[in-house]
Amino acid sequence: MNSVNDIKLESLDYILARHKAVFKKQEVETVYDLLTDFPVRYENYTVSSIDKAVLDETIVLEGQVASKVSVTYLKTKLTALSFIFEVENQKIKATIFNRTFLKNKLDYGTVIRATGKFYKSMNNFTIADLIICDEINRNIVPIYKIKDISENKYLEIMEKTFMRYGRNITESLPIDYLNKHNLMPLNKCIKVMHYPEAMEDVEVAKYRLKYEELLKYQIAMKYLHHMREVNGHSVEMEFDNERLEKFKNKLSFNLTNDQQKAIMDILNDLKAPYAMNRLLQGEVGSGKTIVAVMAILAVVSAHHQAALMCPTEILSLQHYNTLCELLKDFTDIKIALLTGSTKAKNRKEILEGLKNGQINIVIGTHALFQEDVVYQSLGIVIADEEHRFGVRQRVLIRNKGEDVNYLKMSATPIPRTLSISAYGDMDISIIKEMPKNRKQVITKYVEPNEKKQVVKHMQEELKKHHQIYVVTPLINESETLDTANATEIFENMKRYFTGIANVGLIHGKLKPAEKEQIMADFLDKKIDILVATSVIEVGVNVENATTILILGAERFGLASLHQLRGRVMRSSEVPYCFLVPEAKNQTSEARLKMLEKTSDGFALAEYDLLQRGPGEFFGEKQSGAMNFKFADLKTDSAILEKANNDAEEIIKKTEFFENDEYKYLYQYALLKYEAKQKQVD
Repeated sequence: MNSVNDIKLESLDYILARHKAVFKKQEVETVYDLLTDFPVRYENYTVSSIDKAVLDETIVLEGQVASKVSVTYLKTKLTALSFIFEVENQKIKATIFNRTFLKNKLDYGTVIRATGKFYKSMNNFTIADLIICDEINRNIVPIYKIKDISENKYLEIMEKTFMRYGRNITESLPIDYLNKHNLMPLNKCIKVMHYPEAMEDVEVAKYRLKYEELLKYQIAMKYLHHMREVNGHSVEMEFDNERLEKFKNKLSFNLTNDQQKAIMDILNDLKAPYAMNRLLQGEVGSGKTIVAVMAILAVVSAHHQAALMCPTEILSLQHYNTLCELLKDFTDIKIALLTGSTKAKNRKEILEGLKNGQINIVIGTHALFQEDVVYQSLGIVIADEEHRFGVRQRVLIRNKGEDVNYLKMSATPIPRTLSISAYGDMDISIIKEMPKNRKQVITKYVEPNEKKQVVKHMQEELKKHHQIYVVTPLINESETLDTANATEIFENMKRYFTGIANVGLIHGKLKPAEKEQIMADFLDKKIDILVATSVIEVGVNVENATTILILGAERFGLASLHQLRGRVMRSSEVPYCFLVPEAKNQTSEARLKMLEKTSDGFALAEYDLLQRGPGEFFGEKQSGAMNFKFADLKTDSAILEKANNDAEEIIKKTEFFENDEYKYLYQYALLKYEAKQKQVD
């Protein structure tokens, strides 16, 4: 028996050549492709009795056309097709708009099912949609997204294909997991999706499809992790615990429990015979840098080099100064800063020091992975805000050594659902606990009548020589959005604070060097008020900045707003964040007031996911892998949890690699792994 995956549509004699060409163009090439090309929606034509009809409520009625059909042209692009509709011996006037093509189909005596509402009286029935019972005689009609093939012809092809090859459908999931979750078998699932008898059956079938989709994705992620362990050639690092304890004991503060756990996770990774691939997730000010320094110190004490990769030169410089200060007692450790601005003579010396091993730690931007940068023994790469680097850049730096340990840091609180999906091939350490001395930002939702108080607050902060961020969602005016824009706000701020404060402007359209210079001036207190787009969301720490004013706040996601207010959490003073909406509605006000109530970034992230979807966190392009066909991460987190737990269990079974029952899942994981290897190569 041939598998439906192997039977090509071009071999089927009942499909016309022109229809085969349409299918091929839309990448529907096999019987399996066709049978799993499911409807995008369903029209429910389950008939009700006319006695149950209520004014202005949708109902489905079955009856016959009992008059000639007339067409009235009401105005440009609006036509009304009318006829007498006889239902259960009652004659009513029926009207359907903008469907003049139906006139030739609705002959006297034609039996139809019509979805619509009685309007104004029980004698006027406005039809939204209808089917002719001679053509389709089903309660639930599937609607497909197929172009250039008529609906009737498509249904005919589908029916013939299912009748002939439905028995060839082989189950893709192991029987244990079908039973465990009471899932519908695949052959029945496909039949129900195309020929449902009730919408409840469709929901059961969709559940199975969602589970399978998420399970496949999770197994592919776990398989990447498995192959990293199996093929690992990483050095098992013998680091100096005494040095680590010495460093920890000299800190002026105690590490939080979350920090200590993250450090242990990383140290255990470094002892393993395969390379670390870990995400260190924690909010702004949660203490990720100290954890990273402990990782760096461990690697260096094991006689290997460490590279810390930053998205901007100014952030690189800030990290360089921080590490020099923290590790100043370790006189045998040499730290270098390598960026695009490094002078040729210094660059040459740094390259030589990296090559001969005299430099232990290097911090920098994309300059770290240039072709002429050679490391004697690169042991760890740490990427700060890794999502701001391209895939090629990340691969290049990791290829500077054999099986280099990799730690990425992110200040964006990510909901568990997205963590499982986006970073399924990584281990994750989360720092939720904030240091005890960290001051919480006072966040205030600003009503229209409170704007003067905000200006007064800004004046008071400037008198104290504190600095202020003013954030706006757009750079230039938009004809379609009535939004405050950075350039206009910048000019207004300059006028208003003339002689009181220096005002700067930064946005995404500036050249990198210009942005770096403006941030450097703000850091050096040459700028008192910095008007910015969300380009400052991830960036340098300006300890003197105590206030952030966010205009058009309803246009940002909660995750972005939380990141933005984190910009003023470095101050030793009480920090403030003012949320100024431009347009008020119930939903946006509820979102912003939630930000006012809580400082828990993870709780906000979960809320934002439900409200706005995964694109809010990663951008639509970055979230491509999570744009599932059936599953929705906003609503299917419970299914994802089951799939994730099952994938974890399956990948540890020998049956996964050996039994035919797992063959489909194994081959899927293998294909994804091979594709990933090609991308890396």
